[in-house]
Amino acid sequence: MQIFTNEVLINIFDEPLEFSEGIYTKTSNSSEVIGIYEEIKRIASPAIKQYHFEVTDYDKIIQDFKNHFKIIKAAGGIVVKKDKVLFIKRLGKWDFPKGKIDKGEDERTAAVREVAEECGVSTIIKTKIGTTWHTYLQGEQDILKKTVWFEMECVDDTNLKPQIEEDISEIAWVKLYKAEKQLANTYQSIRYIYQKFLTKKIKKLLKVSKNKNKEVFPYQI
Repeated sequence: MQIFTNEVLINIFDEPLEFSEGIYTKTSNSSEVIGIYEEIKRIASPAIKQYHFEVTDYDKIIQDFKNHFKIIKAAGGIVVKKDKVLFIKRLGKWDFPKGKIDKGEDERTAAVREVAEECGVSTIIKTKIGTTWHTYLQGEQDILKKTVWFEMECVDDTNLKPQIEEDISEIAWVKLYKAEKQLANTYQSIRYIYQKFLTKKIKKLLKVSKNKNKEVFPYQI
């Protein structure tokens, strides 16, 4: 499980892995992971950007970590129109349209609805990209947001318009591999999900064999 908090990655896994940066720790104690989270959230600009925890009881530690938060579920999409993707600017940062899943609503319905509400764009879902987890504070409450992301195809954008009520000030169609400006002013979680999206695109276009596990991507989180 990968969690983004205060632009820092907390990575929890249950087998030995190799990383070129960050701090690598082996632990069987969930309080150690939670302690790092508490430390990160109090620092305005953390110097260390990645923490990797190899744990002995993955399910228990993940559950203990989740129990520390109020969990909010959301869904969103990377909307594609030919060779372009849809970015929104919210509170001065580039982002993708997303929002909370309403009661009784499934993830796919929520994603389509949120894109329509935030951007005025009609879409259909092509495939699931993946899931991001990120934290934030709501008053004194620690929030852990789970966002399920879909690749979506633009059906109609004649009513393209930012939803001002949701603090969206700008919408832009950006070429798939020309998003340097947007990715330089966004969140770690958004760079992460865009990396997964582009990697899948590259593999599909190049028909990369299943046993080729090296991912080529120009933007690193």
